[in-house]
Amino acid sequence: MNLQSAKLNHIFDLRELKKLFRTYYDATGMSVTLYDPEGEEYLSVREDGCICDLVKEKGVCRNKIVSSGKKSVELKKPYIYETECGLIMCIAPIFIEENAVGYISSGPVCLWEKEDVFLDDFSLRCKAVGVDIEHGSFDLSKIKHIDCQTMTGLAGLLTFMVDYMGEKERTFRNYREEKESQYQSLAKEIETRSGVGKREIGEYPVELEKELITFVQLGEKTTAKKILNDLLAEIFLFAGGDLDVIKAKLYELTAFLSRTAVEVGAKITDLSDIVKKSSGLFLENIDFHDLCILTTEILDEYLDIVYKIRGGKPVHAQLVKVISYINSNYHDSGLTLAAVAGTVHVSPYYLSHLFHDELGTTFTDYLTDVRIEHAKSYLLEGFSGEQTAEKTGFTDASYFSKLFKKYVGVTPARYGKGNR
Repeated sequence: MNLQSAKLNHIFDLRELKKLFRTYYDATGMSVTLYDPEGEEYLSVREDGCICDLVKEKGVCRNKIVSSGKKSVELKKPYIYETECGLIMCIAPIFIEENAVGYISSGPVCLWEKEDVFLDDFSLRCKAVGVDIEHGSFDLSKIKHIDCQTMTGLAGLLTFMVDYMGEKERTFRNYREEKESQYQSLAKEIETRSGVGKREIGEYPVELEKELITFVQLGEKTTAKKILNDLLAEIFLFAGGDLDVIKAKLYELTAFLSRTAVEVGAKITDLSDIVKKSSGLFLENIDFHDLCILTTEILDEYLDIVYKIRGGKPVHAQLVKVISYINSNYHDSGLTLAAVAGTVHVSPYYLSHLFHDELGTTFTDYLTDVRIEHAKSYLLEGFSGEQTAEKTGFTDASYFSKLFKKYVGVTPARYGKGNR
């Protein structure tokens, strides 16, 4: 990895780093922010309504951060400086293998009593950088006052944090390099299987996509990754090699993954970094190889979250086999609990409990969900209700129509006409 050009989110695990910043903030009451060498903010834990939120987009403040950061690099230790608004900040350099990769800053604070003279000066200096606090909603009481000794102590704490980050960085970088190697191998495999160059546009692999979502719900990593490999190759064929179409479908897929994670209990706030990463699918200079790598990485992160929600408990191997069997044989009208249980050599009673304990549903409801989802696809392709019923394992077209309306809200005929 070229550290001098690498993004900070490739050098550090920002999710773990945010926990460290939160601990620092809770212990000191001081904001703490991570910047890259150009002054771009990557991560911050600060009080709501902090003056930094108002001025951070101002060029003059960013220039001050960069110049002060460079001074800290030159000194190779924390540097205390005055902001353009007249407050005091402390900034520390982050060195990885003798390379300065960014800075950590803490503050801003006031080192003297907040008397009227200071407040008037502060107001004027804020106005000079384009922020009118007199007619805004800024609360002056949010400016923290500390003494010089405490400020020196905060500088020492930043040094300890930087040292700790250096140790964590080595572990995280090894992890990323191992993952990157895996993603590269997967991308090459997908390119080989899908071929290179324009292909005739085919049908979108809806069934594969649904199967992938199922195994993401289970947090079943091995099977989900295998399905994604197949899905990426099929999406390439579906799009005829058109990268714009591929990007749109992959972004849509990541949205499904996000919704799936929420449905199994993930908090939206825990998914924000992954959702932001998904926007990288629309970068202009990204090729199919990189799209495969990024999509696989995003899938990995969603799977990790779902796996943690499940308490780190692996999915029962027999249930994985059963779900795969159902997805391949949903059209079989003889697909009963007993018949499926026989394929994995367990009792129907035991299999019924697996569905309840692992998925929170019954075998019948799960099978019906799968059949209804496939029925939607057939109806959109122009098949009649009777043909769709036969294709999805329903022996009675009238019963299928009633069940479909119960699940979907409209009759099969109306669904087919209204969505084509």
